[in-house]
Amino acid sequence: MLNTALEYLEMGFSVIPVKRSDKKPYLKSWKEYQKRLPTEEEIERWWMLWPNANIAIITGKVSGIIIVDADGPVGIQWMADNLQKTTVYNQTYKGVHGVYKNPQNAVIKNMVRLAPEVDIRGEGGYFISPPSVHQSGHVYKWVFLLDGWADLPEYQPPSSIGKSDKKKTGNLNIDLSRIASKLDTNKIEAGIPQGERDNLLFREACRLRGKNLTLEEAWLLLKSFADRCDPPFTEKETRTKLSQAWKYEPDDPEIGASIECFDLNPAKLCEKQPEIPETILKPGGLLQDIMDYIDVSSAAAVPYFALAAAIALVGNILGHRVMTETGLRTNMYVITLGYSGSGKSSPVGALKNILLRSSAVNTIGITELTSAQAIFKELSLENKRVTLMLLDEIGLVLSGLKSPNSPAREVPRLLMKLFSNTTGIERKAFAANDDIVVPYSHLSLYGASTPERFYESISGDELSDGFLARILLFESHHDAPYPKKNIKKDIPYDLIDKINSLHPPIIFDATDGNLLGRKPKPKMIGMSQQADEYHETFKRKYHDLKNESKADGFGKSTIYGRAAEHASKLALIHTMSLNGANCSLIDMVSIEWAWILIEYIIENTVANIKTNVFETLFEKQRNKILKEMRAKGIQEEYKNGLTIRDLTRGPCRGMTSKDVKELINTLIIAGEIGVYREKARNNREVIKYFAAR
Repeated sequence: MLNTALEYLEMGFSVIPVKRSDKKPYLKSWKEYQKRLPTEEEIERWWMLWPNANIAIITGKVSGIIIVDADGPVGIQWMADNLQKTTVYNQTYKGVHGVYKNPQNAVIKNMVRLAPEVDIRGEGGYFISPPSVHQSGHVYKWVFLLDGWADLPEYQPPSSIGKSDKKKTGNLNIDLSRIASKLDTNKIEAGIPQGERDNLLFREACRLRGKNLTLEEAWLLLKSFADRCDPPFTEKETRTKLSQAWKYEPDDPEIGASIECFDLNPAKLCEKQPEIPETILKPGGLLQDIMDYIDVSSAAAVPYFALAAAIALVGNILGHRVMTETGLRTNMYVITLGYSGSGKSSPVGALKNILLRSSAVNTIGITELTSAQAIFKELSLENKRVTLMLLDEIGLVLSGLKSPNSPAREVPRLLMKLFSNTTGIERKAFAANDDIVVPYSHLSLYGASTPERFYESISGDELSDGFLARILLFESHHDAPYPKKNIKKDIPYDLIDKINSLHPPIIFDATDGNLLGRKPKPKMIGMSQQADEYHETFKRKYHDLKNESKADGFGKSTIYGRAAEHASKLALIHTMSLNGANCSLIDMVSIEWAWILIEYIIENTVANIKTNVFETLFEKQRNKILKEMRAKGIQEEYKNGLTIRDLTRGPCRGMTSKDVKELINTLIIAGEIGVYREKARNNREVIKYFAAR
């Protein structure tokens, strides 16, 4: 934000820091900056005081620009019909800002409701500018046409545009009349409710795909559609739907671009998902019994998601009763990802029913991640130190944690710590006289979400710091199963008996003199020699993959680094499920099953991360490139620019030359970098790239 604010100052814009929550200035008096530009020192001081502040550009004579604010689809339509086309647009949460030059020696006043959903920001006004973040999570972004700022036209009031100019007008040259929606407009205006939003948004994206629009033109229209859903789609979810529709090629070449894709399932447009190995879905033992109960007690259960729930449940039941030779416990973080109606949430009720009727009833944990303090308080209770949290729509929860004012923003960090430290003492003072001590813990979770909601909540930080690597993602793009009529809620007696047999009282270390509490002394389960050799082979494989992918930028290194740990835990859960409380060794059957499952999960997770978290990583890579280029100087020193080879060795290390070139081309189109060609030895041409002013 600071660097961008300084860049705006270099462009001659007067900037001030504003709050994300209500868009109000942090400065008590900002009127003087309506008359003069701030200094570099003032801007640096502001963003040192308020590092999370958004950037506002003051409009009018001081910055030389006027803003037409179209705050929705009606406003965008009015702009298209009544204003000349400009070359710079700012994508806002609900619509767009059209940027125009302030006419020379003219004073354009602020005006509210120039037309429905249209305001003017003129003398004494300001607007939120990229890369500021709306409180909803939307990131403001520039859209440039032609040469952007260089071709910026002067603002002309609507009445001054003559009939001869009408054909030249239009927001992004979009003829809105020819792409009027064929969907139920009454339903859209009333707000599209949950349950219908995914399908309708995707249909609209496909319809726009068939209207010969550019991707950016379609984006503006689809965003206004998405904002009217209840609740509104985020920018990332909307772009995902648009990219899915844009990848679709109709089978019939005669249909061409006019295809209407009303009956398509978005899942079918995703890259083909490898078939789930049958071995995974037939684990046997207690795991199988739990899966079978989830199936008969749920209207829309599917085996893959039922397996995920069974793993979380058995891992929780075994908490601090068994461990591997390396001291690993069976606490698991399991999340299922599927589209609406796919059965991802069906296991939650079944797991609660099982626990309520077993000796593990006290392990039912909190169902909302409201704060880190709430989790600490739960684990501080002696009968709650082994806990299973059952979380529905965890993607939405994780998104909410990102708010700087959220009391739950420390939850991801706490979950990471508790995952790896089940025996260490955790002690934290949240408030005066509220010192919470957790002598040991065993926290597991089962969560469910849609892919869009979940990946929206994951950023490059979660990839690099290992938060995502601690989670087993059971993602499936299958069609929703047809709901069953006959549902059986009665739990088989032998299922409860098996659970109780694996859930005896925890044994504690009698020699532990720790005043803060006794420590569990779980039974150690070793590995047979054959199983150990098999495990070491895969452990070495993923250790090498971890080292090879350290610079890839997609978080694969941290995911590969946890593979062996997850496999060990899964093998322990599987062998206890098959052999009961008297089990003493992990055999080949269990370790082989565990690695088949882990390899399948890792393959899917890595592929889906690269697709769904690309936008965040693109921004990260973009910033690295621009920072490196600016260090070499800007246009005046363009001969010191960077070649593709320089980039792949430096800020783009780990990326292929092809990927780097695609990234570079995007930055060139956006006007953020320029190109310089020079002759080298043997008349060979060398292409260098430099940061644009």
